[in-house]
Amino acid sequence: MKPLRILDTGLAPARWNVAMTAALADLHASRRLGATVRLHRYPPCVLVGAGQDMQQAADLEHCRRAGVAVVRRVTGGGAVYLSPSVLAWDVVIDRAAGGGGLEAVTGKVCSGVATGLAQLGAKAGFRPPNDIEIGGRKVSGSAGYAVGHSAVLQGTILVADEILAMARALRLPEAALRERTTCLAVELGTAPSLSSLAAAIVEGLAQALGRKPAREHVHRDEIALCEALLRHETGARARVLGRTAPLSA
Repeated sequence: MKPLRILDTGLAPARWNVAMTAALADLHASRRLGATVRLHRYPPCVLVGAGQDMQQAADLEHCRRAGVAVVRRVTGGGAVYLSPSVLAWDVVIDRAAGGGGLEAVTGKVCSGVATGLAQLGAKAGFRPPNDIEIGGRKVSGSAGYAVGHSAVLQGTILVADEILAMARALRLPEAALRERTTCLAVELGTAPSLSSLAAAIVEGLAQALGRKPAREHVHRDEIALCEALLRHETGARARVLGRTAPLSA
């Protein structure tokens, strides 16, 4: 079995990150890319689901005043607030390796992420359909799609307390968010380093998917496709502001 390719593209502009996810998904769909995990981070932004109404998903006026970008991702689900202290992950695999359908892939991948968090001392577990929780509160959410032979899943891990910024950007009550959301800094007493968190997540995912991890750099063809998508699709203003139906099995 081929190794699990691990990429870490670090902190990058929000629309570039969305375009890179789309590029990896396209390359996997055309069988030019094997099983891949990408770790990455965003500047302050709201990432809305592919099918959401942006006006309802985020407080656009607040985001404009606060310098919070608003972008549209390629997967469905609800809007999420991201910042440099949030670790984001993409998993692009053959759907058969993940169990077939999106539900099975989500369970396997999220269980792997939870295993990684447990290695840091967090009592994390998978909560269907697509969350990871600690003590009944969400620390990581995910969204994805399965089409053809490919499955694409992406999620985030809350490292530091971002609840206030999240509540303002998403126009949600802060108290309600605190009741159902937590972060690693709260659960562990201190925020783990991003490097130690990334290493734990990679180990957990490799274990769940039954593959050995192999760290690599992004290839030229991946960057070229990412930049093309950024210019003409994922970064286009009409797509960001409009509504795009999410892909499904």
